Amino acid sequence: MMRNILFVFILLIVSKSFAQLDSIQKLKVVNLSSAKLQKHSKGFKVLALSDSIILKNTESFTTLLRFNTPIYIKEYGAGGTSTASFRGTSASNTAVIWNGININSINNGQTGFNALTVNLFDNIDVRSGGGSIEFGSGAIGGTIHLNDQLRFGNHIDNQLVASGGSYDTYNNLYKFSFGSERIAAKFGASYNQSENDYDWLGTDGLKNENGAYNNLSFSLGFGYKLNKFSKLSVFSSKFNGSREFSGTLPNPSAAKEKYKDYNFRNLIAYNYRKNEFAHDVRFAYLTQEYRYFADKNVDFYNYGKSKTFLLKYDFSFQILDNSSIESITELESVFGSTDEIIEKNRKQFSQSIIYNLSFENIASINAKIRKDFNSDYNVPFVFALGAELTPLKNTFIRVNGSKNYRVPTYNDLYWPALGNADLIPESSLQSEFGVGYKTKQVKLDVGVYYINSKDKIVWTPGGDSERPGIWTPINVAEAVNKGIEFTAAVNKAIGKHLFNFNLNYSYTIAKDKSTNNYLTYVPKHLANGSVGYSYKRFSAFYQHLFTGEVYTTTDNLDNYTVPYYNVGNVGVNYNIIKTNNNQLGLGVKVNNVFNKEYQVLPSRPMPNRNFNININFKF
Repeated sequence: MMRNILFVFILLIVSKSFAQLDSIQKLKVVNLSSAKLQKHSKGFKVLALSDSIILKNTESFTTLLRFNTPIYIKEYGAGGTSTASFRGTSASNTAVIWNGININSINNGQTGFNALTVNLFDNIDVRSGGGSIEFGSGAIGGTIHLNDQLRFGNHIDNQLVASGGSYDTYNNLYKFSFGSERIAAKFGASYNQSENDYDWLGTDGLKNENGAYNNLSFSLGFGYKLNKFSKLSVFSSKFNGSREFSGTLPNPSAAKEKYKDYNFRNLIAYNYRKNEFAHDVRFAYLTQEYRYFADKNVDFYNYGKSKTFLLKYDFSFQILDNSSIESITELESVFGSTDEIIEKNRKQFSQSIIYNLSFENIASINAKIRKDFNSDYNVPFVFALGAELTPLKNTFIRVNGSKNYRVPTYNDLYWPALGNADLIPESSLQSEFGVGYKTKQVKLDVGVYYINSKDKIVWTPGGDSERPGIWTPINVAEAVNKGIEFTAAVNKAIGKHLFNFNLNYSYTIAKDKSTNNYLTYVPKHLANGSVGYSYKRFSAFYQHLFTGEVYTTTDNLDNYTVPYYNVGNVGVNYNIIKTNNNQLGLGVKVNNVFNKEYQVLPSRPMPNRNFNININFKF
């Protein structure tokens, strides 16, 4: 407890010394990754998670996605390993993009969401549907975008968020932003920890043992305007995390596992725009490492690590006022190894062409193609076409179709005695049609989609005839995913009373085409939503999650399922100080307010009713 108080106190002193400059000026926001995402997403649904949504879900990135997006999240107990299933696809079919760079692991093809600090990012966007043209391997079900934002213009801003809650859980965040006409800088630091020893409902006094975690994160950003046509930007982030793996029913005290991960991301970007020409050059250096301890009391661990070098050049030319052509060239070199796999180096060159055409207030169209040349295997040629039409005022029709891919990971290819060097990349053909209505107060979107995946990589026992009974990865499965997604957002002001409502609902059918059985861990029905109310300095909200039953075995046995569950959270906030330059808010949140017993994965009960008190100070 003292360590958390000291952390907050030091940050407050440091930041207060910078807080004297005038910040009441209109700022120039630089977020090129978000701008490109919107430009390249005609026909696709993009869900932006606002600051107010993020502030309601600071516990973890997993919680943020689970209660505010149509993504199904698998989590090995609260705070444990957490992965996504987007539109019924596997965890390695969701790409996580940091400032335009794909950061999925080369070893397992995934990103663990409890290894991301939710409130250090300035913008979080979720795009449904395939995105291999822009983002490469794994962008099949959808993509999650984490962006840092630089603001030019004279200002100094500080934000301090501190919270404490049940199970000795503490979350601390400090963010600092500075700007002038030619310079923009930002810094963020976050520290989170929890004993995570909650009671297991429905048991005879059992607790979640061996579930403690802590993590420390930093982020830096710097931008400099070289002249009125060009600027240089630098971004860096670092994450150090340690978490124990919770036990399972019926004997939680037997758990001794521990896991540590270290992520270091660096990006240098140069942007030039003059008349019809625009150039964007990016160089990224990323490192990832994990250490797995089968017994946390013994200093022996298995490990995996990787380093990535990426050079990306984006050139665009404005042909006419309503059309442009864009060329994206990438050169990537990845080194990966584990204690079981010697270091391998994979090189890849890719070339993409994107054509944009728009007719004001009528239609916007993206046409895209991409070809990759990989040192390990042949990557399929991919393409995409998206369009958004506006037939009537405030209405829109969107449509998209694409071919996407996922390359085998190092674990798939090289794991000793189990890997399969003959694997080829997965590919998918997908299409989507949606309609919607949008005003300043209301946004509605309903869409239907279809995904046909071939050469899907699955680990299966006896899949290799030369090694019967051994779990090995093979290209056998063909899957069909289809469904409906509905999103609604309503904001209404009546005098000084403000009301808001958000809803995400998805109906998903995902089947193995060869057996006609449902894929595991894909709920047919998934819904989450929230209602909020604010008046002057007071605000309150309620958020709810419904997750349908999921099968846990490929033969769809009824006695091997995770039952459906409903979970609700409620919170209130009061702004003690609210001026143009300063805001001090106090909030209370109750998670699982109805104290419901539920599991996300078998034999891993989730937390009972728990409480959180937070302070949010902007100055």
